Amino acid sequence: MPATFRCTVITPAGPAFEGDATYVSFPAWDGQYGVMAGMAPLLGQLGEGPLHIEGDGGRTTLALQGGFAHVRGDGLTLLTEQAG
Repeated sequence: MPATFRCTVITPAGPAFEGDATYVSFPAWDGQYGVMAGMAPLLGQLGEGPLHIEGDGGRTTLALQGGFAHVRGDGLTLLTEQAG
């Protein structure tokens, strides 16, 4: 079983997603990024486009509209204007 990490997507209205993931792909201002457990720390600007979250419960897809991504040792946090 692949290692998991905590993924949280936060909008001004509140959390849009909170859960464990094995892989997350998100749009950045300079291309598509992918994150797995154990990735080096990262702070980046989000672009607009699809967010894909893969985990034990299957795959979740949301549309993001700008914001910021923060990868740290224990997870990924995405702060965005809108996720739907």
